[in-house]
Formats: sequence, structure tokens, C-alpha cells
Amino acid sequence: MPNVGWILDLTKCTGCHTCEVACKSENNTRPLASPLTLASPFSARQTNWRRVLEVESGRFPNARRAFYSMSCNHCDEPACLKACPVQAISKRESDGIVLIDQDTCIGCKYCAAACPYNAPQFNEDSGKMEKCTFCVHRIDAGLEPACVTACIGRALSWQYDPDAPGDAPPGFADPGLTGPNIEWRRDRVHG
Repeated sequence: MPNVGWILDLTKCTGCHTCEVACKSENNTRPLASPLTLASPFSARQTNWRRVLEVESGRFPNARRAFYSMSCNHCDEPACLKACPVQAISKRESDGIVLIDQDTCIGCKYCAAACPYNAPQFNEDSGKMEKCTFCVHRIDAGLEPACVTACIGRALSWQYDPDAPGDAPPGFADPGLTGPNIEWRRDRVHG
């Protein structure tokens, strides 16, 4: 079975968040309108299927800052699928895309607790779990995922059966846990 997977060049991601915006726009994830409802004085109620994470390292004068775009990795052995008590999560045979059936999901959040990559998100409006669908509606129509199309620096792309993950960025969970379909690249020539 072929598996779709992400390719992220860590030397090209500038942290512009365009992939996040494209994902929200394409999939109409919460919030749908402005102003944002607040969960607390410091955080808005939102569902983010794709997030840009920032990693700082080093010390002055050699401090460094890196960014990487994260979403569901459509793993070979998805922990979320195994944790779901109502079998609402499935993996498509044709391409390995992991999906949550909104009609079956009970919003128990077990999948979120099991996923080492924080992919499943709870939607407070629907009371269900959601996550990246790899823009399955676009893939089925022969198009690329919205985040890939929007990536300004061409840091994010996808392919069937990506190579081994490579050197993951700091803080990324052990790839041996679930077999994430993501390949980390560092373009030394053009980066």
C-alpha cells in the first residue's frame, strides 16, 4: 500500500504561517468568524490542523531560531487509530491517509492523548475530534494539499512513500513510535 507523506525542508521554512492560513481557509476550521472567542485571557478557541512551531537554540551571540510546519503525519502505525474506542479513525488503503469519521466520533479525546505529535484537535463547537485530512478532497481531485500549494518558500511538499524521516527537529517525538510519513530535509546547496 502506498502512503502519502510530507517533505519539509527545515532550511527553507521561514515561519510565515502561510500554510496555517491556507489550511484554515481550505478546511473552514474554527474559528469561522472574527472576533475570536477566548478560552482564557491568553488563548483563543481555535482548531489548527497545521501549526508552525518555533524552536530556539544556542546562546548569545550564537542564538538560533528555526521553524517547522506540523500537522498529522498519517503514520504507518497511527496511535490515534489504536486509541479510538469507537473505531471512528481509519486509514485509507489506497494512500494511507488517516481520517476521523465525524458521524462516529464521540469526542472522548483519547486519540489526542495517544498521538505523540498533537495532531488531533478538539472542536468545541461540534464536540468532535478533528485533524489534518491531507486535503483528501483535493488529492482525490488530482490537486496538492492547500498548505503545499500556498508555501511561499517551497519548504513544504509531499510525495508517495517518502524516504526515512532523517534528522527530526528538536522536540519531535521519536519516529519509531508510530512511523510518521514525513521526511525532514536540509537543503545545504540552496538553503
